[in-house]
Amino acid sequence: MKPENQNTTDQVTKPERDKNETKIKIGYYCFRVWLLVLTYIYFFIEHRESMTKWSSNSQFWLLIGMFIWIALLFDFKQILYDNQEYIQNKNPQELTEKIRLRAALFNNIAIILFLMILGIIAYSFYFMSNASSTAQPAQTGHESWSTQIASTVFLIFLIQILFRVFKYLLRVAAFYNARADAIEFDQFGKKLELDKSMDLFTPDKYDISELENSSVFADLIKAVKGK
Repeated sequence: MKPENQNTTDQVTKPERDKNETKIKIGYYCFRVWLLVLTYIYFFIEHRESMTKWSSNSQFWLLIGMFIWIALLFDFKQILYDNQEYIQNKNPQELTEKIRLRAALFNNIAIILFLMILGIIAYSFYFMSNASSTAQPAQTGHESWSTQIASTVFLIFLIQILFRVFKYLLRVAAFYNARADAIEFDQFGKKLELDKSMDLFTPDKYDISELENSSVFADLIKAVKGK
């Protein structure tokens, strides 16, 4: 049986969806204009200087333009938001919507964390590639190599921890989506108990307990002991 409030929800969400699509189109247009302005400033005004040496006016207007297209392209309510968990659910549709929003929250945090990992890797490669050229003559020998080795070891540990948290957040998001799928499947009128549908849509591999303590060096020691 179709819920009574589904028609009203569809009528409300369609104008909101059109509004979001229009905002995203304007955001892409502003982004293209921003790229053209950036290219023009780089080649014709600042004469191919680095951005740190640009005039304050050029930096200011580029930052303002960047904030504008970022605000238009991204829906920040779906990234970090208040899911209103304290409000009582009046029907199964509201419950599944809250569960979907929980999954979206964990999924978006995982995406932000993944972008942070890529940024750390890119910056570390840039830093290590320029470390030898910018080092002092007294530090080009053993001290330079020891610094690079220590930085590489620390970077491996940091990326490993962040990547483990990234995979954990993805599993939590998949867990909540599976729960929402099971509740919606139960609303279809299928002759299947809710606990069985939960097992159907939630594989055993989606374990959201605490992550096991493992590292690259621990796996390497296990491999050496196995030989």
